[in-house]
Amino acid sequence: MADKSLNKTELVAAVAAASGQSQAAVDGVLNAFFNTLAETVANDGKVTIPGWLGVERTATSARTGRNPQTGEEISIAAGYRVKLTAGSKLKAAAK
Repeated sequence: MADKSLNKTELVAAVAAASGQSQAAVDGVLNAFFNTLAETVANDGKVTIPGWLGVERTATSARTGRNPQTGEEISIAAGYRVKLTAGSKLKAAAK
C-alpha cells in the first residue's frame, strides 16, 4: 500500500493549487493558524471549527507508572495534554 500522507510542503502546494493563491500566501496563513491554535490552547482556550475539529488542553493528574526495562515503579508528575476531537464532516470523510 502506497503512503498517502501529506507533509506541510505538499499541503501548502495542494491548498495553493485549489485556491489559486501563491504558496507563500498559503504558507503564511497556515503558520498564523497554527501559531494562533498553539497560543489559544496554551492559555486554556478551546478552538472549535464546527464539523471539522476541536482542540483543547486537558489536565492529567499525577500517577504511578512502571519503568518497562526494570519494572520499577516511578512517579509521573501532573501535566497537560492536547485533546483533538474530530467533527462530523471529518468523521464522514474517513468512512
